[in-house]
Amino acid sequence: MNDEPVPGQTYLETLQLYYEEEIEGEAYFTAIAERLEGDAREKMQLLADVETRAAEVTAPLLQRHGLTPRPRDELHAEGRKQAASVGAEYDALIARWRREFPRYMEDFARLEAMAPERDLPALRELTRHETAAIAFLEAEAKGEADSARHLRAYLERAAP
Repeated sequence: MNDEPVPGQTYLETLQLYYEEEIEGEAYFTAIAERLEGDAREKMQLLADVETRAAEVTAPLLQRHGLTPRPRDELHAEGRKQAASVGAEYDALIARWRREFPRYMEDFARLEAMAPERDLPALRELTRHETAAIAFLEAEAKGEADSARHLRAYLERAAP
């Protein structure tokens, strides 16, 4: 008999939303990467890869809870649409995301607080992807030579 409490509807809806946002983010950063060149393009593609990996570590939770996300094509279309609405000036994007991304940490903490115990390892990986992105943005803003090391470290650690 499983003594673990059944997760609440808010948790399930939030989990599915966050998964879908990772898939949208994958397309968002890929679309931005396509508009850039050189090092900036590579870094945006790494951000897309981080989003992909975050979705991969979260996907089994959706399966476990019987959740069905929107179709991947639809989510990718939404991510590309969002990317089309932002400029392609790299430094401006970095500055914008430095303001925005830290706010998501509270959202991930709330999700973890609602989660059943057995979901926490995957959700901690989800949270770590945001931590890696923020560390990258801060390093990039400081002009560190290997700012992308934070993204690569996440990808290596979160490998399936």
